[in-house]
Amino acid sequence: MTEPPAEILRRLRPIPTYSGHPATAPHDLTGTDPAGAACSVHVVEATAPVLLLFLSAECIGCRDLWAGLGDLRAGLGDRCRLAVVTRSPGEEDPARIAMLAGAAPERLGIPVVMSTPAYRDYRVGGPPFLVVTDGTAVRTEGVAWGLDETLRTVHAALDNAT
Repeated sequence: MTEPPAEILRRLRPIPTYSGHPATAPHDLTGTDPAGAACSVHVVEATAPVLLLFLSAECIGCRDLWAGLGDLRAGLGDRCRLAVVTRSPGEEDPARIAMLAGAAPERLGIPVVMSTPAYRDYRVGGPPFLVVTDGTAVRTEGVAWGLDETLRTVHAALDNAT
């Protein structure tokens, strides 16, 4: 092998989890925030598209996404809302999730919903995973491969929705 492994990985592109168009229907999310308060993200009949970013505290591939939530939010601009989804307390450590999310919920308005049912509703096998929905349909779903690829995937889905 003459190329460094990082170069090979940089060129990899996600494989869609569907053929044609996603078959998943949009669902509102309900769960708790890392502090234990009930919270929800309205997706069905939403007026703006939303990126649901499924992450975990234990996921090595999620680290740059956790660290880059501010950059991801900035890269989406006004085109799309962002919400982070983790599994429910008991399956994820709320204190670790709060530490990883940092000030994103308060400073950037990025809700963090701890909701194992959302994983079932959106057929998510594991993180890092993304779903882009406009409230009436899921536009794309697949593996979230870092900040740049996630932004490219979201913008492509939004461009194809119009």
